Amino acid sequence: MKPQQGWRATLEATKAVRWWRARPGTLRFIIRAALLMAAFYGLLYYPYRDGSLPERAIDGYLALLARVSAACLSVFDSTVSVQGVFILGRQPLQIVLDCAALDAMALFAATVLAFPARLRVKLTGFLAGGAIIWGFNLLRIIVLYVTGVKWPQLFDVLHEDVMALLLVLVSVGCFAVWATRARNGAPALAAGASAGA
Repeated sequence: MKPQQGWRATLEATKAVRWWRARPGTLRFIIRAALLMAAFYGLLYYPYRDGSLPERAIDGYLALLARVSAACLSVFDSTVSVQGVFILGRQPLQIVLDCAALDAMALFAATVLAFPARLRVKLTGFLAGGAIIWGFNLLRIIVLYVTGVKWPQLFDVLHEDVMALLLVLVSVGCFAVWATRARNGAPALAAGASAGA
Protein backbone atom coordinates (compact mmCIF):
# COMPACT_ATOMS: atom_id res chain seq x y z
CA MET A 1 0.00 0.00 0.00
CA LYS A 2 1.33 3.43 -0.92
CA PRO A 3 1.72 6.02 1.86
CA GLN A 4 -0.99 8.18 0.28
CA GLN A 5 -3.45 5.24 0.26
CA GLY A 6 -2.66 4.51 3.91
CA TRP A 7 -3.36 8.13 4.79
CA ARG A 8 -6.70 8.02 2.96
CA ALA A 9 -7.68 4.80 4.72
CA THR A 10 -6.84 6.33 8.10
CA LEU A 11 -8.81 9.46 7.22
CA GLU A 12 -11.84 7.38 6.17
CA ALA A 13 -11.64 5.31 9.37
CA THR A 14 -11.45 8.52 11.44
CA LYS A 15 -14.51 9.88 9.63
CA ALA A 16 -16.40 6.64 10.29
CA VAL A 17 -15.51 6.77 14.00
CA ARG A 18 -16.61 10.42 14.23
CA TRP A 19 -19.85 9.61 12.41
CA TRP A 20 -20.51 6.71 14.81
CA ARG A 21 -19.81 8.85 17.89
CA ALA A 22 -22.07 11.60 16.56
CA ARG A 23 -25.05 9.21 16.64
CA PRO A 24 -27.23 9.42 19.75
CA GLY A 25 -26.16 7.02 22.51
CA THR A 26 -29.51 5.22 22.38
CA LEU A 27 -29.13 4.54 18.65
CA ARG A 28 -25.60 3.19 19.15
CA PHE A 29 -26.88 0.92 21.93
CA ILE A 30 -29.73 -0.41 19.76
CA ILE A 31 -27.41 -1.09 16.80
CA ARG A 32 -24.82 -2.85 18.97
CA ALA A 33 -27.48 -4.91 20.75
CA ALA A 34 -29.13 -5.88 17.44
CA LEU A 35 -25.80 -6.98 15.93
CA LEU A 36 -24.93 -9.00 19.04
CA MET A 37 -28.41 -10.57 19.05
CA ALA A 38 -28.01 -11.59 15.42
CA ALA A 39 -24.61 -13.12 16.18
CA PHE A 40 -25.84 -14.99 19.28
CA TYR A 41 -28.97 -16.27 17.54
CA GLY A 42 -26.87 -17.33 14.56
CA LEU A 43 -24.60 -19.33 16.86
CA LEU A 44 -27.53 -20.78 18.79
CA TYR A 45 -29.69 -21.85 15.84
CA TYR A 46 -26.98 -22.71 13.31
CA PRO A 47 -27.56 -26.22 11.89
CA TYR A 48 -24.49 -27.84 13.41
CA ARG A 49 -23.19 -31.17 12.15
CA ASP A 50 -24.22 -34.26 14.12
CA GLY A 51 -21.65 -34.94 16.80
CA SER A 52 -19.97 -31.53 16.51
CA LEU A 53 -18.78 -29.81 19.69
CA PRO A 54 -21.49 -27.08 19.66
CA GLU A 55 -24.23 -29.66 19.13
CA ARG A 56 -22.88 -31.84 21.95
CA ALA A 57 -22.68 -28.81 24.24
CA ILE A 58 -26.29 -27.82 23.52
CA ASP A 59 -27.49 -31.40 23.94
CA GLY A 60 -25.59 -31.65 27.24
CA TYR A 61 -27.19 -28.43 28.46
CA LEU A 62 -30.68 -29.69 27.51
CA ALA A 63 -30.05 -32.98 29.34
CA LEU A 64 -28.80 -31.07 32.42
CA LEU A 65 -31.94 -28.90 32.38
CA ALA A 66 -34.09 -32.04 32.13
CA ARG A 67 -32.27 -33.64 35.08
CA VAL A 68 -32.59 -30.57 37.31
CA SER A 69 -36.26 -30.12 36.36
CA ALA A 70 -37.00 -33.79 37.03
CA ALA A 71 -35.23 -33.60 40.40
CA CYS A 72 -37.42 -30.64 41.40
CA LEU A 73 -40.58 -32.35 40.12
CA SER A 74 -39.79 -35.62 41.91
CA VAL A 75 -40.30 -33.81 45.22
CA PHE A 76 -44.01 -33.50 44.32
CA ASP A 77 -44.45 -36.49 41.99
CA SER A 78 -42.67 -39.75 42.74
CA THR A 79 -43.43 -41.07 39.23
CA VAL A 80 -41.04 -38.55 37.63
CA SER A 81 -37.84 -39.84 36.06
CA VAL A 82 -35.53 -38.61 33.33
CA GLN A 83 -33.99 -40.20 30.25
CA GLY A 84 -31.69 -37.87 28.36
CA VAL A 85 -33.81 -34.84 27.45
CA PHE A 86 -37.10 -36.56 28.32
CA ILE A 87 -38.89 -35.99 31.62
CA LEU A 88 -41.12 -39.00 32.21
CA GLY A 89 -44.08 -39.16 34.56
CA ARG A 90 -47.75 -38.25 34.53
CA GLN A 91 -47.02 -35.45 32.02
CA PRO A 92 -44.10 -36.44 29.79
CA LEU A 93 -42.04 -33.50 28.54
CA GLN A 94 -39.17 -33.27 26.08
CA ILE A 95 -36.67 -30.49 26.70
CA VAL A 96 -35.79 -29.01 23.31
CA LEU A 97 -33.80 -25.92 22.38
CA ASP A 98 -36.87 -23.68 22.60
CA CYS A 99 -37.39 -24.88 26.21
CA ALA A 100 -33.87 -24.00 27.30
CA ALA A 101 -34.26 -20.19 27.63
CA LEU A 102 -31.00 -19.80 25.74
CA ASP A 103 -32.70 -17.35 23.36
CA ALA A 104 -33.86 -15.26 26.34
CA MET A 105 -30.34 -15.38 27.78
CA ALA A 106 -28.96 -14.35 24.37
CA LEU A 107 -31.32 -11.35 24.38
CA PHE A 108 -30.19 -10.42 27.89
CA ALA A 109 -26.49 -10.95 27.12
CA ALA A 110 -26.68 -8.85 23.94
CA THR A 111 -28.25 -5.91 25.73
CA VAL A 112 -25.86 -6.12 28.69
CA LEU A 113 -22.80 -6.31 26.41
CA ALA A 114 -24.07 -3.42 24.26
CA PHE A 115 -24.67 -1.19 27.28
CA PRO A 116 -21.93 1.33 28.12
CA ALA A 117 -20.59 -0.03 31.40
CA ARG A 118 -17.36 -1.43 32.78
CA LEU A 119 -16.63 -5.08 32.03
CA ARG A 120 -16.83 -6.07 35.73
CA VAL A 121 -20.28 -4.46 35.99
CA LYS A 122 -21.41 -6.26 32.83
CA LEU A 123 -20.11 -9.60 34.08
CA THR A 124 -21.86 -9.19 37.43
CA GLY A 125 -25.08 -8.20 35.68
CA PHE A 126 -24.87 -11.11 33.25
CA LEU A 127 -24.31 -13.66 36.02
CA ALA A 128 -27.11 -12.31 38.21
CA GLY A 129 -29.59 -11.85 35.35
CA GLY A 130 -28.64 -15.19 33.81
CA ALA A 131 -29.30 -16.94 37.13
CA ILE A 132 -32.71 -15.27 37.40
CA ILE A 133 -33.65 -16.18 33.83
CA TRP A 134 -32.44 -19.76 34.34
CA GLY A 135 -34.40 -20.04 37.58
CA PHE A 136 -37.54 -18.67 35.98
CA ASN A 137 -37.17 -21.13 33.10
CA LEU A 138 -36.89 -23.98 35.59
CA LEU A 139 -40.06 -22.73 37.29
CA ARG A 140 -41.70 -22.52 33.86
CA ILE A 141 -40.97 -26.21 33.18
CA ILE A 142 -42.33 -27.20 36.59
CA VAL A 143 -45.50 -25.12 36.06
CA LEU A 144 -46.01 -26.66 32.62
CA TYR A 145 -45.66 -30.18 34.03
CA VAL A 146 -48.19 -29.48 36.81
CA THR A 147 -50.55 -27.79 34.32
CA GLY A 148 -50.34 -30.80 32.03
CA VAL A 149 -51.27 -33.09 34.92
CA LYS A 150 -54.03 -31.00 36.50
CA TRP A 151 -55.37 -28.78 33.69
CA PRO A 152 -54.33 -30.34 30.36
CA GLN A 153 -56.70 -28.07 28.41
CA LEU A 154 -54.57 -25.06 29.47
CA PHE A 155 -51.21 -26.63 28.62
CA ASP A 156 -50.89 -25.43 25.00
CA VAL A 157 -51.85 -21.80 25.61
CA LEU A 158 -49.66 -21.65 28.71
CA HIS A 159 -46.73 -23.27 26.93
CA GLU A 160 -46.86 -21.44 23.61
CA ASP A 161 -48.17 -18.02 24.60
CA VAL A 162 -48.17 -17.11 28.28
CA MET A 163 -44.90 -18.62 29.50
CA ALA A 164 -42.97 -17.66 26.35
CA LEU A 165 -44.07 -14.03 26.81
CA LEU A 166 -43.27 -14.11 30.53
CA LEU A 167 -39.77 -15.41 29.80
CA VAL A 168 -39.10 -12.48 27.45
CA LEU A 169 -40.53 -10.05 30.02
CA VAL A 170 -38.28 -11.52 32.73
CA SER A 171 -35.26 -11.02 30.44
CA VAL A 172 -36.23 -7.44 29.63
CA GLY A 173 -36.99 -6.77 33.30
CA CYS A 174 -33.60 -8.13 34.36
CA PHE A 175 -31.90 -5.83 31.87
CA ALA A 176 -33.96 -2.80 32.92
CA VAL A 177 -33.15 -3.33 36.62
CA TRP A 178 -29.47 -3.98 35.91
CA ALA A 179 -29.10 -1.00 33.54
CA THR A 180 -30.75 1.35 36.03
CA ARG A 181 -28.50 0.14 38.84
CA ALA A 182 -25.40 0.25 36.63
CA ARG A 183 -26.13 3.82 35.55
CA ASN A 184 -27.08 5.05 39.03
CA GLY A 185 -24.17 3.24 40.67
CA ALA A 186 -21.50 4.75 38.43
CA PRO A 187 -21.77 8.49 37.69
CA ALA A 188 -18.88 8.22 35.24
CA LEU A 189 -20.99 5.84 33.15
CA ALA A 190 -23.18 8.61 31.77
CA ALA A 191 -20.13 10.60 30.72
CA GLY A 192 -18.67 7.49 29.06
CA ALA A 193 -21.90 6.83 27.21
CA SER A 194 -22.11 10.35 25.83
CA ALA A 195 -18.45 10.25 24.82
CA GLY A 196 -19.03 7.14 22.71
CA ALA A 197 -18.02 4.35 25.05
